[in-house]
Order: sequence, then C-alpha cells, then structure tokens
Amino acid sequence: MSPRAARKQAAKSDEARPEAPEPIAASPEPLPVEVAIEGLDRILLFVMDEQRYGLPIEVVQEIQQIVALSEIPDDSGGVVGVINLRGVVVPVMDLRLMLGLVPKEYHLQTPMVFTRTPRGLIALVVDEVADVVEVPSGSVQAPSGVLALADRLLGVCRLEDGPVFVLDVDRLVPARAGRVVRP
Repeated sequence: MSPRAARKQAAKSDEARPEAPEPIAASPEPLPVEVAIEGLDRILLFVMDEQRYGLPIEVVQEIQQIVALSEIPDDSGGVVGVINLRGVVVPVMDLRLMLGLVPKEYHLQTPMVFTRTPRGLIALVVDEVADVVEVPSGSVQAPSGVLALADRLLGVCRLEDGPVFVLDVDRLVPARAGRVVRP
C-alpha cells in the first residue's frame, strides 16, 4: 500500500472510532469530614477491649469504683443492676454488653462512669478510665456509616496516638433506661 493510501485509510478509521469519554472532573471541594459538635472541648477517655472510647465531659458527673449492685431482672441488654448513690437509685449498665463485647467479670477496681442523660442519671461500667483529654480543633469527623456503632456515635476524634470513638449517650442508652427512683 502506498503512503498516500495508508494515510487515507488511517483517516477513515479515525472517523469511525468513537471519541474518548470526557474524564470525570474531580470535585472542586473536598468532602467535609469535620463535625461541628458544639461544646465538645474535652472528653473523658476510657478503654473497652483495648479500643478507646470517649464521652463529652459535660455529661459525666463522676467516676467511682464499682460497689455491690442490687441485681434486677432486665432484658434490655445492658442493665445489670442498680445502686444507691447518696439517696438516689441509679441504674447500672454494662457498656461491654451495650457494645456487643464479650462480658467480663467485675473486680474492686472496675470503674463506673456516672453519666447524665435526658432520662436521668445512669452508671456505665467500663474496663478502664484513662484520662480527660482536650479535643483539638478540627479533629472530630462524622462516623462512617459502615461502622455498626455509627448511629450511637457523636463522631470519631483523631488524636495523635490514634482514634477515639466519641459516644452519644442519648442514643446509646435505651429510652426506658435511666429512670431515677427515689427511695
């Protein structure tokens, strides 16, 4: 084939070839990952099965070591009994059960975090209380929807030494829990 005929054939094949699709343009703005959580300046950091969790310090009333519980029959999946705290009967909930973790025996050093909810005061049994930490500006992002816990989290706080799952106690505690009974 002559060079002229080859050019004509190449031109015909270029006309028959469909145009390449336009490349998908990148989004002009990155997806927002920060969550504006008003008043989330400090969190109580605690550990469950070597994973770090947190509660906004504003909902924490106090921390005590576990005491003898009055057991009550309850099928809510978390209430393990009640205690008398200065004249107020407070439901005690095992956070391990609420998070779907394997139950663990309590000992004299097991901490309880007394937490204020719209339904009243409750005590959450946790494995270990670590510290109260400052939440760096811009370090909290919305939880991924693939996390089983996502609907019970305020967000995930990115700290230098790893993530902390910040629990939303209002969504964590069942609606029927946390009723205060006065003796």
